Amino acid sequence: MPLIAQKDREALARIAQDIKSDVDLTLYTQRKSALIVPGVVPCETCEHTEQLVGELGEIMPNVRPNVLDLVENREQAAKDDVDRVPTILLGGGAQRRVRFVGFPGGYEAASLVKSLMEAGGATDGMAQDLQTKLGGVTNPIDIKVFVTPT
Repeated sequence: MPLIAQKDREALARIAQDIKSDVDLTLYTQRKSALIVPGVVPCETCEHTEQLVGELGEIMPNVRPNVLDLVENREQAAKDDVDRVPTILLGGGAQRRVRFVGFPGGYEAASLVKSLMEAGGATDGMAQDLQTKLGGVTNPIDIKVFVTPT
């Protein structure tokens, strides 16, 4: 059963036409195991997140999903600074600096789609005065945005 309803699929397909360049959508996940491993907590939302990423790739031609198991790809995960699942990294204009941790449902889904659009060059970007101000920033900045329903 699809996670994205048909009317939403149609809306996503329309807005996806504005995406100008490819966006890699990398999902770090944890596969289900028949074994119970002490100290390893099963991921409750990984399957749904993988399904969502796959559906987005089907609907939006410029979105290229890539699913990696965190355990099997430890070295790459360390390079990407990923230590939790599910974690989604966006490529394209986002250059893997934008990430979503946890299942991006509800309000987070809109943020994910908007981020995909921006990473693919579908928007004009930010205002010139803001670009100028940000151009003056010389030190690295780590910004975290937490979204949660109230």
